[in-house]
Amino acid sequence: MFLFLIFVAISTYYIYHWTFWKRRGVPGPWGIPILGKSGAMLDDRSAPPLLIQEWTKKYGKVYGFTEGMQKVMVISDPDMVQEVFVKQYDNFFGRKVNPIQGDPDKDKDVPLVGAQGFRWKRLRTISAPAFTNNSIKKVMPRIENSVQEFMKHLELNGENGKPVNMHLYFQEYTMDVIMRIAMGQPESKMFNNPMLYDCKGFFENSRWPVWMFSGAFPFAVKGLRYLFLKLGKFGAGPFIRVQKEVTDAVNERIAQREADRQQEMEPGEPQDFIDFFLDAQSDVDFFGETNNEYQKSTIYNNRKLTMQEIITNCFLFVVAGFDTTAISLSYVAYFLSLNPRVQRKLQEEVDRECPDSEITFEQLSKLKYMENTIKEALRVFPMAAFANSRRCMRTTKLGDTVVEEGVDILVDTWTLHHDKKVWGEDADEFKPERWESLLNSHQSFMSFGAGPRVCLGMRLAYLEQKLLLAHVLRKYSFVANTQTQVPMKLVGRATSRPQSLILSVEPRN
Repeated sequence: MFLFLIFVAISTYYIYHWTFWKRRGVPGPWGIPILGKSGAMLDDRSAPPLLIQEWTKKYGKVYGFTEGMQKVMVISDPDMVQEVFVKQYDNFFGRKVNPIQGDPDKDKDVPLVGAQGFRWKRLRTISAPAFTNNSIKKVMPRIENSVQEFMKHLELNGENGKPVNMHLYFQEYTMDVIMRIAMGQPESKMFNNPMLYDCKGFFENSRWPVWMFSGAFPFAVKGLRYLFLKLGKFGAGPFIRVQKEVTDAVNERIAQREADRQQEMEPGEPQDFIDFFLDAQSDVDFFGETNNEYQKSTIYNNRKLTMQEIITNCFLFVVAGFDTTAISLSYVAYFLSLNPRVQRKLQEEVDRECPDSEITFEQLSKLKYMENTIKEALRVFPMAAFANSRRCMRTTKLGDTVVEEGVDILVDTWTLHHDKKVWGEDADEFKPERWESLLNSHQSFMSFGAGPRVCLGMRLAYLEQKLLLAHVLRKYSFVANTQTQVPMKLVGRATSRPQSLILSVEPRN
């Protein structure tokens, strides 16, 4: 009888949670008890953000669903988005995270993207100087070197209009760049870097069971994290190997610095992210015994990082910097291959603004039409839509809707980016010219987020893409062929990547 009562109590608890939105009169897909719609949200054989877009068509611009024990409200109204990301930022400063990723308040290894509150502010303040224009200018020669290596491979394998797996090429390029400017890799390892395959594996969905179970059974998170991080279960191999590479690189740099110090060598300017973060290292453990002590600690005013934070954030910048920029380049190349007029206009701009063999930072800043082209590709295909999420930290209202503490807000970025009331009747068309006018207050471009938590690496991403595209388009044109997948099929959960991108690269006339 006792076991039966426990079973009834647990079942009642889960059913009560499962009916959260129905009891509040908010429409949305039911899913199944305990799991909710987590299965659909973890299916990377298609792009789940596109499923969110379909649900918006069915349920409207405000609806809800459960994802395990998480309560998710989806919005696509521009005014509500502005409220969440800007006007009511103090009520929505957290981010939607899966429990297996750790407690953003208590855990010592939460990266910038998962941190919240004062901790996020400290990490953001420390990291921001690495992404200023002045800092990016300093690493531009290393990016240029990776561009030249890319061009060699392109000329070798893409000559005479031979079909090329452009997404793989862009991944090789962005991996090379991020390893050089983040981890201090001394020379190019393009098409010869085994770490690329582990970073790619990080975005594959072999880990869906641990994401699903940790979301549905919070009491089991500690055990699941142990199985995942310590024993390597649930497809944790790529994650563990990349983390080890980063940890080894940081430890090697510390040993090198100590050897230089003993030889009384003066430390120079930071050469990469490891140097940059080590300069902010602290010997103090910032983490109190209780969450309250942690939150009240005065260290948030200090520009210091723990050793674990250095490793975790280097890991973050390597993985995120590699994947997102490669996908963005793939989108641009795809749209250029299907829009010769846009490609010709872009080539004319490159010829005009970049006449010399060496392309400077100042010349890249003049490539306005190229920047518009990148933005438009990311508007039509917003690649990291699930990053546009926030957690309600205290009960508030969005319009007429009460949002309770603990509810996760997810922006339906695809609907927002294709809303004809926002972007016009041609919203589904690829049209870089729309960016020649400033966005009005009703338009929302969310490919880099919005508000105080806008993507920190946005400037670097634009420069990395512009530099490569300028060099490629001065010599070649992207051309679709019989192997080009049209329309492009998108797969992936964390980011929406091309299932296939085979293009020809033909010399310009």
